[in-house]
Amino acid sequence: MIRREGPERPSQVSHAVYQGRPPALSMVDDCPSQRHHLFTVSRKHSERCADCKKSLEELLRHRFGIVLRNHNLELPATLEGWRRAAPADTLGSIYQNLQRFRGHQHFVRRKQLPRVDFFVPGPAFVLEFDESQHFTSPRDVSLSHYPADSKFGFDCTRWRRLCQSLNKKDNDPPFRDEQRAWYDTLRDFAPTLRELRPTVRICAGDVVWCAQDRTDGLQFLDCIVGPSRP
Repeated sequence: MIRREGPERPSQVSHAVYQGRPPALSMVDDCPSQRHHLFTVSRKHSERCADCKKSLEELLRHRFGIVLRNHNLELPATLEGWRRAAPADTLGSIYQNLQRFRGHQHFVRRKQLPRVDFFVPGPAFVLEFDESQHFTSPRDVSLSHYPADSKFGFDCTRWRRLCQSLNKKDNDPPFRDEQRAWYDTLRDFAPTLRELRPTVRICAGDVVWCAQDRTDGLQFLDCIVGPSRP
């Protein structure tokens, strides 16, 4: 079981929100899980552990109540579907830069955005569980164009560092990394169309969720997401 030492988690945060440029000491830096090396789980445990997602779901239910797994937000996957949305210009720039990155012009092959990992109706936010295949060069390209004054439920700077250090590649099909980066981008901007709180992202390698008891697991969860509020 992971043991935590050091400063206690902040108690006044209801939902961890980061600007495009995080403060010098953001809540994620205080989170005990961040003091463990990423993606160094033992050979007996994988970042794609099904029990970890089940454990995380149980913790979310205990903390927030209703939790919908693999939820369909019914949002468009094409750039055209976001033309009238507030971040249309930003998304247009991201899309064009993804096209230019390796020359893949047609990486969107569906009309509707794929389902999200978890949706919490109250207080209404999406939570994505990012395994290592999400940390790619195209994802770094997309994150580099996020507005500095926009709010997100994860540390964009840290996610960019992970993209640069892990630099995973999935070339089946050849445009898969651009496609995944684009869909992740749309999930990050989903609150602009659905009146949601900022999309939260958890790095799969941060915590072995299936190894935590409820007390430890909830403390990790509160550190990342923020404790429930009445």
